[in-house]
Formats: sequence, C-alpha cells, structure tokens
Amino acid sequence: MKKRLGKWSAGALAVLVIFGSTLEVVQAEPLRTVSQWQQRAEKLRGERQLRAYDEAIDQYPAYVDFYLRRGKVHLQRGESQLAKLDFDKAILLDDKNAAAYTGRAEERACAGDSQGAWLAYEQAIKLDDKNPLIFQSRAHFYYEGLADYRQAFADYDQAAKLVTAEDDPRRLKIALQKLGAQLKYATFQNGYYGTVVNSVDSILGMKKQKLSPRQLEYLYISRCVANYELEQYSEALRDSQQVLRLMDSDPSKHARILQRQSRILTKMGLEPAAKAAMKAALRCNPKLLVDRQYELDKDLVGWQQEVW
Repeated sequence: MKKRLGKWSAGALAVLVIFGSTLEVVQAEPLRTVSQWQQRAEKLRGERQLRAYDEAIDQYPAYVDFYLRRGKVHLQRGESQLAKLDFDKAILLDDKNAAAYTGRAEERACAGDSQGAWLAYEQAIKLDDKNPLIFQSRAHFYYEGLADYRQAFADYDQAAKLVTAEDDPRRLKIALQKLGAQLKYATFQNGYYGTVVNSVDSILGMKKQKLSPRQLEYLYISRCVANYELEQYSEALRDSQQVLRLMDSDPSKHARILQRQSRILTKMGLEPAAKAAMKAALRCNPKLLVDRQYELDKDLVGWQQEVW
C-alpha cells in the first residue's frame, strides 16, 4: 500500500480514511504522485492550470493543498465564489490548516466582507502565529481593505521579525510591501514622508538582498516623491536621475520622469533647466498631459505591483 500511495502526507491519509475514500481512487491510472501534479500545474496558466488542479483533485480528493492552490487561482481571476468553495472544502477536510483560513480571509476581503475576513485571519494566526505569510496577508487587508495603516505596519513588522535570515528573499518582499503602505499613508499624513525616505534607505542597505532593476527604479522614484514633498529638492533631483539611468526605453515613462524633474528644477529656481527638461519630456511624449498630477505618479503604482 505504501508503495502505491507515493508521497501522500500522514494528514492526508487520515482524512482519506475519515471521508471513506477508497483505495481505487489512489490506484487510478495513470498514477501520479502529489509532487508530480503540483509540478505540472505550476507550469501552466489560466484554464489549463485550473484543469490540471481539477484532474489532481479527481485523483486525490482528500489532499487539502490542491483545493488551496486552485482557490488561489480562482481568486487571482476574480472568481470569488469558486474560490470560496475551494477554501471552504479545504477547511472541511482540515480545520486546523492555517493556510485554508488565510485563503478564506483573502476571499472574504475580496468579497467585501471585512468582518468575515478579520475573523478568518484571527483563526489563521491562532493556528500558526509563526508564519510571516499570514501577517503579510493581513497587513495588506488592513491597509487596502480597512485603511488601518498603523495595524498594517505592525503586521509587516511582525512578519519581518519572523524571517530572521538576512539572505531570505521574503525579507525584501515584506519591506517593499510595507513601503507601499507607507507611501499611501504619507498622502494623508504629509510629515510621514521622512519615514518613507528612511525605509528606502534601509532597503537599499540590505547587503544580503539582490535588488532587480525594477525594484531599484521603484525605490528611487519612491524616495524622489518623498524628498519632493519634504522640499528636499536636490535629493529629489538626484533620485530622478537614478531612475532615468535604470529604466527601460519606454518613452512615456521617460516623459513622466522628465516632467517630474522639470517641477523639481522649478522649485529650485532653475528655470532654464526646468524648461529644457519639459521640452525633453514633450519630445518623448508630445501628448503628455502636463496639467495632470496622476500622470506623474502612474508608474509608481505599476512599479509597486511588479516589484512585489
């Protein structure tokens, strides 16, 4: 029997017995181990990925992780009700699974049920209070769903404490996510931009972490925005130059950064240089909407989504 079951976990076997699944389900041909199904599904996208998880669940109907993975895919596709079914099934199979409650919390948040999301997060943390992913997820819920930035920062800090290795890439991801929340909070609390500058400096100082060009762009444009709001125009100009050196050849992006430089130079009283920067911006993008502030910050949102 052990030979045929392959890489099943002891917990999955226990659930299989409880729910009365038969040995014939496990022996169905062609036989694939759980690991093989996971590797296959992770290489696929969209409908093909969902079909792979459907087939995996048909063969291993009591294996909780497949429901969690399929639920995540449904959630990414905006299919909240289908995601709910998967997370509910996972909890039915294993009501001590913290990841299942985290999935339920994320689904409830997407569905606009803040109370349901909060309760699910509480249960997830009660089951596994050493998992940084749960605190990261709840932090995102706090600042995106509830606009409770202080609680979000506390959860990001707790997640960071749980990742102790300096070379663990999760440390960088947590720091970048917290920076995104800090930038949003600073738009309501202008004096908080000083904290944003400090956070960027801290991330750039992570010697054991390798930053991608996109992440560096995001960090420099974030600090540029913060320095501008703090009226530290020389520092803002320096950061904008760094962004131009790092970014790709997309003319619309160059136009927006050059437009930002024009505004910085104007604040510095360097009118000829400001006019030259604006002319360069218009050469890159003649349709630039020079009177719309959101055009200046459009890339910042895009970078934030990509670097995570």
